Amino acid sequence: MSDLDLDAALTRLEAAVADLRGRLRDQLGVSGGDLTVLQYVARAEEAGRTVRVKDLSKHLGLTGPAVTGMVDRLERNGHLSRIPNPADGRSRHIELTDAARLDYSHAMDGTNKHLHELMASFSDRDRVRFVRIVDRIVAAIDLGATGP
Repeated sequence: MSDLDLDAALTRLEAAVADLRGRLRDQLGVSGGDLTVLQYVARAEEAGRTVRVKDLSKHLGLTGPAVTGMVDRLERNGHLSRIPNPADGRSRHIELTDAARLDYSHAMDGTNKHLHELMASFSDRDRVRFVRIVDRIVAAIDLGATGP
């Protein structure tokens, strides 16, 4: 396989992800940045992790006040809710609302079904190799990013 074939494959993957994000933005009625927040919270919930503004700030590379503004807007629009942190009454966890969870789930149903079927077809060895390849691609992309 040539470098041209690999570049074309990465271009197709990039286009497919962009198309998916466009469909999700349209179905959920949110901006690209807001979709990133919703996806992060949804994935965290699926993994049993809680999310705080601090976590989103780190993930998005934005300041706390900027993320707080995004969360405020998504809360006003019925996508997110803030839940008291049982371990620290001063802080709050961020969760999808029931309606947003349902909308996100419906929007992702077909995609998740196909991705889960694909991943189930991988052997354990192939899964490890796949994760390593993705990590290397991400690292290469990160290395190409311009600094602040």
